[in-house]
Amino acid sequence: MSQTLTPHRPPTTPAARPAPRPRRRRGSLLGRIGLTVAVTVALAPALFVFFWMLTSSFKQQVDIYTIPPKWFDFTPTLDNYREALTRTPFARYMTNSLVVATCSSLLGLVIGVPAAYSIARYRQTKLSLSLLTARLLPGVAYLVPFFVAFTALRMVGTYPALILSHVIITFPLTVFIMVNFFAALPQEVYDAAEVDGCGKLETFARIAVPLTRPGMLTAGILAFIFSWNDFKMALILSDGDSRTLPVAVFNFVHEASLDWGPMMAYASIIMLPVFVLTLAAQRHIVTGMTMGSVK
Repeated sequence: MSQTLTPHRPPTTPAARPAPRPRRRRGSLLGRIGLTVAVTVALAPALFVFFWMLTSSFKQQVDIYTIPPKWFDFTPTLDNYREALTRTPFARYMTNSLVVATCSSLLGLVIGVPAAYSIARYRQTKLSLSLLTARLLPGVAYLVPFFVAFTALRMVGTYPALILSHVIITFPLTVFIMVNFFAALPQEVYDAAEVDGCGKLETFARIAVPLTRPGMLTAGILAFIFSWNDFKMALILSDGDSRTLPVAVFNFVHEASLDWGPMMAYASIIMLPVFVLTLAAQRHIVTGMTMGSVK
């Protein structure tokens, strides 16, 4: 019997079709537009207050009280800034604010970074819950105990009293920012440190801390801003020599009137260092706030 051999034909493949063009999602465009509108509406009150404060600092007193308000049709003047800087010992108040904000931020980092490492590394949920509960309490709840304690210790009107009172703001803030950073470190990093013979303290100092420097920078900047703007603690625990800039605004409040022009000029000066610091460290703040949220 003879077998008929058929020639081998290579398998045919269907002709390659061009990849479909990606369609623009209409929902995503509408979502971006909606987000832009929502952010604009949310920021409008704050931007309006900022605009009103800044323009009022360049107005005469009569222009501030004019109805309807003069938004642009007024003659700018620097008399308010001149009066704000000469009526009060501005250099002393600036020094007080810098010392208190810097020291309280550093102290918050010194205490808060090890606490955050302990919470994230050893799952100390009870400690985290205690700090959260303490942070949720209003700042007014601490005023009377602090005033009684510092009065008994004769510390009212001193730097240590203001610094320690501001730590209740900077310490929890540092902890809750740094916990995310320490929790985002892979377990293999700690295992490798143990294999290399590092103890617990050495692992924290030589491994964990250097890897979370962006978070420390973010926590330090935000703690400095919150301490710089604090009013309640400085009002109760300071005196004429240790008064900070937010409290010094009271120098323009009288029984029957308010010096709106110098007050707005003073408020603009207080805001300027924080504004410059935020712009200079904006990239680090955004990186620090988002890095710890993703493993």
